[in-house]
Parts: sequence; C-alpha cells; structure tokens
Amino acid sequence: MENTQLWRGVLVDTHAHLDGPEFAGDLTATIGRAQDAGVAAIVSAGQDEATSRATLSLADQYPMVAAAVGVHPHLSDDANLRWLEPLLHDDRVVAVGEMGLDYHYNFSTPEHQRKIFAEQLELAGAHQLPAIIHCRDAYEDLALLLARHYAKNAPAVVHCFTESYQVGKRFIDDFGVFLGIGGVLTFKNSLALRDAATRLPLSQIVLETDCPFLAPVPYRGKRNEPGYVRFTCEVLGRLRDLAPQDVAAASSENAMRLFPKLAARSRVI
Repeated sequence: MENTQLWRGVLVDTHAHLDGPEFAGDLTATIGRAQDAGVAAIVSAGQDEATSRATLSLADQYPMVAAAVGVHPHLSDDANLRWLEPLLHDDRVVAVGEMGLDYHYNFSTPEHQRKIFAEQLELAGAHQLPAIIHCRDAYEDLALLLARHYAKNAPAVVHCFTESYQVGKRFIDDFGVFLGIGGVLTFKNSLALRDAATRLPLSQIVLETDCPFLAPVPYRGKRNEPGYVRFTCEVLGRLRDLAPQDVAAASSENAMRLFPKLAARSRVI
C-alpha cells in the first residue's frame, strides 16, 4: 500500500461486526491488514447476547478491538435484557449497542423495537456509557425516544448515517450526537449524504465500515473489512477540501470523545 507511514495508527473504525462467519477463516489476517492500512482501533458491535459475548472474546484476543454490547432492532421481538446490565461493568465494553429502530424491514414489531431501544438507552445512561444507534426510516420516533430516554451524560452516535444535511443537523443540534459515516459516502449516487458530510461540523463525524457490509468503492459489492475505512476517509477529505490525514486525525479524536474508554485500547495519538 502506498505511503503507509502517512496512515499508520491514525484511523478508527467506530463500527464493525467481526464476530460472524464472514471473518471466521481469516480474522487475524483481516486485523493485520487493518493495522497496515493505519487503523489503530476497531469497535465491534454486538447484536444480541451471543454476538455481544463474542465481541468480548475478540477484545481479549485482539487488543485493538473494543466491544459494544446490545440488541439490534431486528432482534427486538424475542429479546430480554437480563444478561446485558452485568456486562456493562466490564472494562472491555466501550458502548451499549447496536440498538435502535428499523422501520424499513420491520423484522421486529415497532412496539417491541421502541421498548427494547428505550430500555437500552436508560441502561446506557445509568452506566454513563455511549449509545450506538441504528436508525432506518424511523427518525421521528428516534427523536421522541431520545427526548424521553437519552440521559446525555455520555455521547451517542447514529451509525451508518446516510440521511440529508437537515436530518443530521437536527440530531446534532438537539441531542449532540455524533454521526457515523461509512462506505456509502463513496457511492457516486449518494448525493444527499455527500452534501451532508460536506457541510455538517467535522467535530461530530466519525468514520466506520459496518463490515462485513457496505464495502466502499473500489470494493463495493465485496466483503467489507476495517482496513477499508481509509477509502471513506479519502472521499470525505476530497469533499471538504482537506488532506485525508487531517480528516483521519480529526475523526479519530472525535472517536476518542465518543468512546472515552477506547483510548486505553488503541494507539491513537
């Protein structure tokens, strides 16, 4: 990879899913490629009890990986959270999530989604941990639930943000959230997101992959991995007329503010 010294140890992938079968055969090599691409830290997010516990095991195996634990909205119908609160005392856990609302697929009923999301927001507040939020086609309900259940005593991030400038500004202004931007930014037809990423305050933007999903150009349609966060960083730099290394440094500083416990697990300066 060209000019690797310019990148080494400055990027953070704030949202990944490393526990699944997609990485079972080459996870160590994947982590190595991420390090070679300049990634200093990765937050691997759970989606239920099994995947949350799996992220804790990954954090033991790979010091640059930190765990987030929670229940994805798709899995809300059958969820209980009795297992979750004890894990929030674990030093390997840097956030609660992935949690939220998804009315696009409605794999779980909206009622169950709202209930489980609200309970997780309250747990995050009780433990002063950041919340990792998934939202699709549900931004009005997201605003209502944040207003009622988000304690604001720790940051939150709306991950995989692909909406307009107006939506992003509303949630930054009203709730102080960060916005997680990933490979969709590299798609040429993502005009609203590109406009938002150009105009929203850089201080509230963090980078992510959501791997193994949503690989950026030039790997669109293939398995995504943490090292590919670099390509999103480069596009964001072009959009904002900034050097990619400056975007990397700023977004990584933002990631440390978003996840205060992450600094202990990373080499980000």
